[in-house]
Amino acid sequence: MKNTKVRLLAESAIMLALAIVLSFIKIWNMPMGGSVTLLSMLPIMLIAVKNGNAWGVGTAFIFSLFQLVQAVIEGNVFPYCGTLGIVVLCVLFDYVVPFTCLGFCAVGKKKFGDIGIIIGIASVCVIRFLCHYTTGVVIWGQWAEDMSKSLYSLIYNGQYMLPELILTTVAAVILINAKPIRKILGLTK
Repeated sequence: MKNTKVRLLAESAIMLALAIVLSFIKIWNMPMGGSVTLLSMLPIMLIAVKNGNAWGVGTAFIFSLFQLVQAVIEGNVFPYCGTLGIVVLCVLFDYVVPFTCLGFCAVGKKKFGDIGIIIGIASVCVIRFLCHYTTGVVIWGQWAEDMSKSLYSLIYNGQYMLPELILTTVAAVILINAKPIRKILGLTK
């Protein structure tokens, strides 16, 4: 029992470290936050696929805190939040909720197998987009000059979340179909 927990903790820590490193490799960086990274969400999702939602959500929550710290260090978060309520909304819906939800990507694994995993991965990317979209309308929409806040948020967040969704889902399909990875993830038939 103890060795299993140590192994699970070690796997989660390694994949968290990989996700953090990949989050620094930005293919495209948006001017006011958000970026297309080199598959930084995928290691977190693979922990959920391999070890279940509890480990996935726990690892994803730690990843969300790192994303918040990274954004604070880069200086693109709180200078634009005018009130405590806006700060709380920003922290929750730009960091904690969207990145923690990545740990739920394997919800459909038992019932639907590989297709459930792929749909789950795409779905949590969409949920992440919806969280960013919400803060885009409520907080960041102040930069929507000649368009509605909703359209501004859709365009801004779509520019990085759609490529992130596509790249992550395609990479997941490739990895899940590779025999050595299937074995590591416990997906062998």
